[in-house]
Amino acid sequence: MQNKINTIFFDLFGVLLGIDQSVVIQYLSKLTDAPYLDTREIAMGEPFMRLERGEVTFTRYVENISSAMPNGARIDADNLREIWKNSKVGEMPAVSLLDDLLNNFQIWVISNTTESHIKSLQSKFTFLSQINGIITSEEAGAHKPNAKIFQYALAEAGTDISASIFIDDSLTNIKSAENLGIVSYHYTGFEELMDFLSNHYSLV
Repeated sequence: MQNKINTIFFDLFGVLLGIDQSVVIQYLSKLTDAPYLDTREIAMGEPFMRLERGEVTFTRYVENISSAMPNGARIDADNLREIWKNSKVGEMPAVSLLDDLLNNFQIWVISNTTESHIKSLQSKFTFLSQINGIITSEEAGAHKPNAKIFQYALAEAGTDISASIFIDDSLTNIKSAENLGIVSYHYTGFEELMDFLSNHYSLV
């Protein structure tokens, strides 16, 4: 199978870019007595993307995750804001793999964001201008986990299901891509991603 793979699709936030999510997620997980992975799925999912896109205020973001989490009423917006302020958006470890991967594969990003947001990020993070392309939900007319955005990405990249891998930190998005037949990997940490790429596909 590994010889057929020619394209890797990465999620952007939570895989290639992100705040120090572990600190925020651990805080929320302990505060609400919710499992770590469940907490991450909620706190760093679509509510976080709405915040990143500037569609909601931080207060509304807190309201959104509070309503979605067990014991969410325990979350204090001011306390969470203090933790958040110390967590800057930056490159995550997976970015270090891109140079080598680009020697043998197309590298694309699929992100639930806008074209203007991507342009802003490209001015700060050079790797976004070095990869083969970026599919935004605005461009595709659909958000992950809608199957339409994956089908759009495949067409834009000029590849097909059997030749692609999709990597995302959202289990919901992973399941959607898998339902289409795309080999998908649920990102939970850099070391695990390295093991997946090296052991299963000899990609790194």
